[in-house]
Amino acid sequence: MIPTFLLNEDNTFVNDDESILDINPEGFINQGNLYNNLRSAIEWAISHDEDAIYCVCGSDVRYDFNIDHLNEVINDLAIEGIFSLYITASYKNSIVVNKDLITISNINSVSSFILLSPIFEHVLSLLNQMPDNLQISFSSFIELIIPNAFLLFQNRTFYAKPHKIFIISPFRNAVNYIEDYLASVTKQSFTNYQIILIDDCSTDGSIEKIPELPFVKKIINNERKFALKNIIDVLINEIIDDEDVICLVDADDMLSHKYVLNIINNTYKNNSILVTYGSIMYMGTHIRIGESYCEEEFNNLRNSDWKVSHLRTFKYKVFKQLLSQDKNLDCLRNDKGAIMNMPYDMALLFPLMELAGFENTQFIYTPTYKYRLHQNNDHNSNKAEQYEGELLVRSKSRLKQFF
Repeated sequence: MIPTFLLNEDNTFVNDDESILDINPEGFINQGNLYNNLRSAIEWAISHDEDAIYCVCGSDVRYDFNIDHLNEVINDLAIEGIFSLYITASYKNSIVVNKDLITISNINSVSSFILLSPIFEHVLSLLNQMPDNLQISFSSFIELIIPNAFLLFQNRTFYAKPHKIFIISPFRNAVNYIEDYLASVTKQSFTNYQIILIDDCSTDGSIEKIPELPFVKKIINNERKFALKNIIDVLINEIIDDEDVICLVDADDMLSHKYVLNIINNTYKNNSILVTYGSIMYMGTHIRIGESYCEEEFNNLRNSDWKVSHLRTFKYKVFKQLLSQDKNLDCLRNDKGAIMNMPYDMALLFPLMELAGFENTQFIYTPTYKYRLHQNNDHNSNKAEQYEGELLVRSKSRLKQFF
């Protein structure tokens, strides 16, 4: 049984014989405001060594699930480091994760949710950091503590035609990280993918950490090319179909959980979607980072703040169209005519998004990417070159929307 807490003092609750959730009398809290009630619920759960609590903050309470199956779903999420789950919420957009889950965005209201014990202290820390006069809605706070925005899904008949996903990952000296990267990809529930790893003249034996697998292709450079040139060479030289999806993942980072490629594949179920970008979490944190462009910003991308965060993906046909319009790829070259070293993401994604257009570019709210901070990140080790490259990319002419 999962102890249930009524966080809203105006709510009533009837625990009839058919209820699968148990209200412990000690945990029945309906005094004070929502924040204080949530704090009290978590403190009670910690003191009673509870693994999970069901929090009700609206009138819409669900009982349409089997408790044993719910426990299976929760355990699967916990293994992936996901410690919170919406049960009932009103929202505008959703992406199917699997037969049990969807991830939601543009949330209007929240009625109930589940928190798991690994996140209890984190939520208490956020509550304790909040000043008394902080003007933040309770729904906004809940969005903060449920960053993945997974919601228990009722419809189990969903089917999406699988796309082939090419995961392209240039790297240099990633010996300390590449095993984590590979583990995060090879555990994916969605399996129709090909990994292409390009060793850009590593000196630390990184390539020896990559096993021989049928879905992993290794490319070893004899001369340094940097990320953008490596990616372009793969896109030009590999056999990739127009509708295949390209997924760019740095080999020192990780996919967030085993559901990531499900989410990417199901996003492209909408055939109009051509490019996606998303949200990240820094490793070891529970905070979602990422925001979408409004249409006005998108239509002036090169003069807008950079929001094209990981995970970045696109249909191959968008790059194919870029190559058709700009055979020499001048939009990716520096003043000397060479493909730019950095910033590879901005250089490549700006023209692809411009070709795709606002309505065909999708921001994915739920974090799909774990970003690793270390001293060799380009923004640390090559800050000046990154900045100069950004100025050059932003100075180039906008491409006309094609699709």
